[in-house]
Amino acid sequence: MGHREITEAEWQEATRRTDEWVDGLPRHDWIELEIPKEFPQLQGQRAFQHRDGRRVIATVGPYDGGWWLHVSVSREKRIPSYEDLADVKRTFVTDASQALQVFPRRERHINLMPFCLHLWARLDASDGLPDFGSEGTI
Repeated sequence: MGHREITEAEWQEATRRTDEWVDGLPRHDWIELEIPKEFPQLQGQRAFQHRDGRRVIATVGPYDGGWWLHVSVSREKRIPSYEDLADVKRTFVTDASQALQVFPRRERHINLMPFCLHLWARLDASDGLPDFGSEGTI
């Protein structure tokens, strides 16, 4: 299953929304990294590094009729811990939004980097999930 190419107008809107989201985040101690010009496919994304070595890439894009925030977190030599991921969620997704970690079917799994995890958050009125906590557990 291939991915859908987005139009120039969608790319411009995604870049604008990414900048708006990241620029609206509360103050944090992550250092923003410049996206090198020699990687045009990465332009429009925002990259950060923490003093403990974690790296984050944040981008907003259109998926399935809504706008979604995608945040990846990586470490150089190991998979990020739960605490790493929870901190990234609080910082880049914020407590105002719900984030999902997706475990796709084997045939849909893509792994470009062995020590990277991903969070997804729908940014419109729907967070993309039913209320699984309605029965007292999540």
